Amino acid sequence: MNVLSVDRLAKAFGPRTLFEDVSFGAAAGQKIAIVGRNGSGKSTLLKCIAGVEQPDAGTITFNRGIRVGYLDQDVAMTSDRTLVDEMLDQDDDRSVAIRAYEHALAGGTGPALEKALARMEELKAWDHEARIKGLLSQFGLTDLEVPVNRLSGGQQKRLALAKVLLDRPDVLILDEPTNHLDVAMIEQLEGELAVPGLTLLLVTHDRYFLDNVCDELIEIERGGAQRFRGSYSYYVEKKALADAVAEATQQRLQGLMRRELAWMRRMPRARGTKSRSRVAAFHDLEEAAGKRAQKDELSLSVNVTRLGGKVIEVRNLHKAFGDRVIVDRFSYSFKRGDRIGLVGPNGVGKSTFIELITGAMPPDKGKVTIGDTVVLGHYDQQGAQWPEEKRVIEVVREIAEVIPLNKGRELTAAQ
Repeated sequence: MNVLSVDRLAKAFGPRTLFEDVSFGAAAGQKIAIVGRNGSGKSTLLKCIAGVEQPDAGTITFNRGIRVGYLDQDVAMTSDRTLVDEMLDQDDDRSVAIRAYEHALAGGTGPALEKALARMEELKAWDHEARIKGLLSQFGLTDLEVPVNRLSGGQQKRLALAKVLLDRPDVLILDEPTNHLDVAMIEQLEGELAVPGLTLLLVTHDRYFLDNVCDELIEIERGGAQRFRGSYSYYVEKKALADAVAEATQQRLQGLMRRELAWMRRMPRARGTKSRSRVAAFHDLEEAAGKRAQKDELSLSVNVTRLGGKVIEVRNLHKAFGDRVIVDRFSYSFKRGDRIGLVGPNGVGKSTFIELITGAMPPDKGKVTIGDTVVLGHYDQQGAQWPEEKRVIEVVREIAEVIPLNKGRELTAAQ
């Protein structure tokens, strides 16, 4: 029996349709990943199901009494509450009981405190408070008195994740939950999501996490939805086979259309019934052959400056914040073609190390030398920030009005 039913859901922004006629159900305990290309509407679909956005058409139905938790991809908290107070800012019975107990405790002894204590015992709310602190610690949030609005973006995302997990909802809707989590935290999250009765809807770019957590996938592609039962690896295999069949069918239709087009040119007028039927069939064929798979990809052949053998040279790099040493006497020569990953627990200094290499932060000691022909590109943890009222083309023009391509060609911002 489904705890969630989605029926003929549709959503568009202006002339662009994200999805239409999307229907599926989720039973208790099913773990479903929503997959698809960037911009296909995965996050918007989750927002619609969670009630954050309204669909243009269709219905979303949860069984009566089902508790739903939702984690947005982007989290921005402005509260000056402490971490524990933020976790308790929920409407579940135990959070309400703890807040009432703390309020009564501040007022001293009396009937109100006795009533609050009895309610705490009845709901076993002491265990709830211990779970709050356990979840915060699990996600690397150990300073319980720091105001929420002083946390970094990554810390706020982890706090929001801990908060949505706290009351163990029946249905969890998670958008990119592993962002800002290290390996140990991801493993802890996998354990939280392994509860047999929990229904999960998930969007993630972490294929290993997806394989470990989900047993079904729903692909959003060209406005529609297709369901695959099995792991992500199984989906990739079946998807590749389906794409190959579709490509072969497309080539066959294109060949048939060329032959029919030649016939149409020889027979400008269809006088007989058979000829008229063939003309009608040609138009149907023309429509089918024109429906190519839409792949929102842009291939650019840009002019690339030739790199020398030395790209970045680092010598005796040192950086510390007070007594906390981030990097000490580090030396390395980065070569052309290197692909290097930085790993380590949250807070160890990975982002700081990148800022030292790129020059965004000065080292305490040591030197970083960038090759003469090297142009650095740095996409930081927070991503690019632009005013919401700006149009995309205005942002692109600020970066470059014209992009030179190879063979003397160029690409304008408008293109």
